[in-house]
Amino acid sequence: AGEGAAEPVQPSAEGGYVVQLGAFAIRANAEKLALEVDGSIATSGRFSLVRFGPFTSRGQAEQALAKLRARGYSDALIHSLD
Repeated sequence: AGEGAAEPVQPSAEGGYVVQLGAFAIRANAEKLALEVDGSIATSGRFSLVRFGPFTSRGQAEQALAKLRARGYSDALIHSLD
């Protein structure tokens, strides 16, 4: 893809960064959001974390973050898996 191509940023199987869209005490709410963004759910304590990724570089995660924020997910943030 050339510069400026409108291709979506694709997560990779191996990666050190994810975009986290939210943390939910009620898993059903996390599942609903994960379906909306084609994301996944990780569990941290009593919270279900909705994540998109992983990405191999922070730059790829930043591109995905910008696209998700543009779609209205203003609380999204980049999280390192290290």
